[in-house]
Amino acid sequence: MLEITESTLIEDIRSASATLQEVRVLGVKLAVDDFGTGYSSLSYLKRFPVDFLKIGLSIVKNLETEPADKAIVSAVINLAHAPGVKVTAEGVETAGQLAQ
Repeated sequence: MLEITESTLIEDIRSASATLQEVRVLGVKLAVDDFGTGYSSLSYLKRFPVDFLKIGLSIVKNLETEPADKAIVSAVINLAHAPGVKVTAEGVETAGQLAQ
């Protein structure tokens, strides 16, 4: 699996998309790392051949106390699952965060 940060994707969208297509043909799984911490765009789900989104720590760490973060994570998961993209979260350290 190859992890790509959001900022890398947006530097040159056309080139990144073409390169990721070539890498995916080789059988490499692709993940967008730290999703939600930079220039998050749900168009990544359509534009790039990604297999996974990794929700960033800055959103995960406040899942138990911030209703907005909980709503954002829930929405990202639901939207990512629609086209078959899997989701993981960085920095899950408590049972409460895992339950969310």
